[in-house]
Parts: sequence; C-alpha cells; structure tokens
Amino acid sequence: MRATTVAAGGLACAGAAMTIAAFAGAGSDPPAADRTAAQGPRDGLTVWIEQGCGSCHTFAPANAHMPMGPDLQFSLRGRSRKYVLESIVLPSKNASPGWGTGAMPEDYAQRIAPADLDPLVDFIVDGVRAG
Repeated sequence: MRATTVAAGGLACAGAAMTIAAFAGAGSDPPAADRTAAQGPRDGLTVWIEQGCGSCHTFAPANAHMPMGPDLQFSLRGRSRKYVLESIVLPSKNASPGWGTGAMPEDYAQRIAPADLDPLVDFIVDGVRAG
C-alpha cells in the first residue's frame, strides 16, 4: 500500500513540477531538444533544478528535501558514474530497493540535452562522495 501511495504521490508531484517548470521557463532557455552543443553545458545544479529533480528526491548538496523518491545520498552511495547515468536515462533498470519502477519519468534521455547529462551526473556523483 505504501509503495503505491508513494508512487502515485510521486507522479502527481512530478507532473506539477513539470507544469510549473514549463510556465516558469517561458522565454528563458530553450527546451533541451532545442539546445545546441554550441550553447555548451550548464552546471549540474542548474540542470538538477531545471529538470525538477528536487521535487521528488532528497539530496543535501542541492538543498532538496522531498521524500517522494529515494534520498540520493544513500541510494547512490558506492555506485559508479555509469550506474548514476543509467538511473537517470533508464530509471526502471536501476530502481532503488523499496521504491519500485514507474514513478520516475522514463524520458529524461530525450528531455535533457546530451551536453547537460555529464554535468548533472558529475554533480550527483560528487555530492554523494562528499556526503
């Protein structure tokens, strides 16, 4: 029951965050699909914020405290950079124990510009190591 309730709450939270981000981003940076390599990568925290990661995950380095998804300080401790990347772009492949699949959107590989994935992963990996 708890996993179903948490998953449903997580989906609702993610949907609300995406809607807010869409309206808040109007007139600012173009969507990831429209960004070009010439614009260059942004820092990982900026990508984290833009993608709404903190609307579901707790992660102290980002000052994020939402219990809808796993606390990344704990769920990614000891994990490789490759594992973190796969957890973002293929979330059902590496679902954290106790959280199941389906709550995290499966389209981050399309939504996040390729140039922004590395800084995001580096930000997460460095934050986990520092914690």
